[in-house]
Amino acid sequence: MLGLLCVLAGCLRGEVTSDRADLAAEGASPVLAASASTMPAVSAPGPGTSSGAPEASSMAAPPPEPSTEAATEPHLPMPRPYRGRLGAAVALNATCVSCHAEEAAAWRGSHHQRAHLNPAFREAFTIEPTAFCRGCHAPEADPRKDPPAAVGQLGVACVTCHVTEEGSVLAATVPGTAPAAPGGADLPATVGMPHAVQRSPEFARTGGCVGCHEFRFPLAPGDEDAHFMQTTVREHQRSPSAGKACAACHMPVVKGRRSHAFAEVRDPEWLRDHLRVTAARVEEDTVRLTLVQTTPGHAFPTGDLFRRLEVGCELRRADGKVVRREVRHLARHFEAVPGKPGRHLDRDDRVESAPKTVDIELSVPPSAPPSDHIAWWVTYQRVATVGAGTDPSQARVESEVKLHAGVLR
Repeated sequence: MLGLLCVLAGCLRGEVTSDRADLAAEGASPVLAASASTMPAVSAPGPGTSSGAPEASSMAAPPPEPSTEAATEPHLPMPRPYRGRLGAAVALNATCVSCHAEEAAAWRGSHHQRAHLNPAFREAFTIEPTAFCRGCHAPEADPRKDPPAAVGQLGVACVTCHVTEEGSVLAATVPGTAPAAPGGADLPATVGMPHAVQRSPEFARTGGCVGCHEFRFPLAPGDEDAHFMQTTVREHQRSPSAGKACAACHMPVVKGRRSHAFAEVRDPEWLRDHLRVTAARVEEDTVRLTLVQTTPGHAFPTGDLFRRLEVGCELRRADGKVVRREVRHLARHFEAVPGKPGRHLDRDDRVESAPKTVDIELSVPPSAPPSDHIAWWVTYQRVATVGAGTDPSQARVESEVKLHAGVLR
């Protein structure tokens, strides 16, 4: 077991990410990935580590959080994409699931495990078949090639998050406890344990997530939000929940253990509970919808370019016929600019920590048939492609969840 850990963590060292420009540019489409000429940088390990990650980091650092462990916490390699460990990852992951049955059962069929198989990703990847995208969605594959079936089915696996260096398994610290030894968090194998465990406060906070959930657009040089394709971790740092770990919301404790299903982000009831909406007429022909996050930890929605909220109203007659319809889409609005690499942020109107108000005017000509009521709704949408980004109505909706709706008379 320990020997296989060493082989897995060390294989292909320095080769998988040796040529970022070639990997990201390969197969890039002119629509979304016109700028894909580098792979997203990830947090680099500290001196003396040997994770194979790049020497320089262009990732936003995990937000500082109060901790008595900070002064003695060693830097351990955190999870990252572009591992390229192929069959070695498949073999070791099989040993993980054979012992950790409950965690494995939750992981199977999860959005992590299905990251490379997800129909929405497969459709988007058909439009934009780049190594830049495959490196996150099939991190144990060679991002330049179609992965073997077993590697693609692995998705983001146990080993992707928990085996980041040779000879040990990375795990979260137990809340309220100090590192096992001064200057380190190394717990050697004990009776009944087939491997050593490195317990990391950084991993327990945001370090376990930042490598895949925050990164720049290719070629983006700066540190502003506009240069990042995903800004989830820095959003978290700015939120009232900055002192909480990602797992506090996204890995709830089930029967005494952290869930590895990551089901909340697609659970309609969970989404509804975390976004409240009120609607009122502020003028005869204007509706104001106010959206409030109940426990803000980052923007709603967060993550990739394909997530948005649709806020809409329809002026209807008594028979239900629509007299006028208006919609707004809350998202990070990027546009592709001809002749320039990448996408450029036009505006960001998502729901942050403060209440978000959206005013929708529904005026009609005096000659229009009399209306009876106004129907309103807020829907969480995932789109298959954003196209040029200039007209949200042209984006093709891949899936949606109706969060809230109502009628005003």
